[in-house]
Amino acid sequence: MNRLEYKFDCLDGHYFLIAQWDEVLNYEIDTDIAEFESRSGELSAEGTKKFADLLDQAKIESWEKEYLPENEGIEDAVKWKLVLCKDEKEYVSYGEESFEPYGYELFVDALRIFEEKADYFLAKGE
Repeated sequence: MNRLEYKFDCLDGHYFLIAQWDEVLNYEIDTDIAEFESRSGELSAEGTKKFADLLDQAKIESWEKEYLPENEGIEDAVKWKLVLCKDEKEYVSYGEESFEPYGYELFVDALRIFEEKADYFLAKGE
């Protein structure tokens, strides 16, 4: 079984997703960010395939472990952490807003399948 954990912390609160899938993806979301709601659900086999395909395109397995500013992190910065368990291997990556790996937008596209406002997780330019 494949598993993904995604944690996003910001001044508005936290968002924590756990998703598990083989043929069908089941997910649980715990959040206190006003734009989102805590809930659980299931994707169809077609939705699960689309989700898995987007994760493959994001190449999470090749992401570095850390995406942080050179010196020290910013104390109240937006922070994210992703754990992907796939093919009996675990891949972990974390960082701060504006320090996102190549493929992070594809990961957000995958989230958009069941999280309409997933763009919230992208760094916002001025």
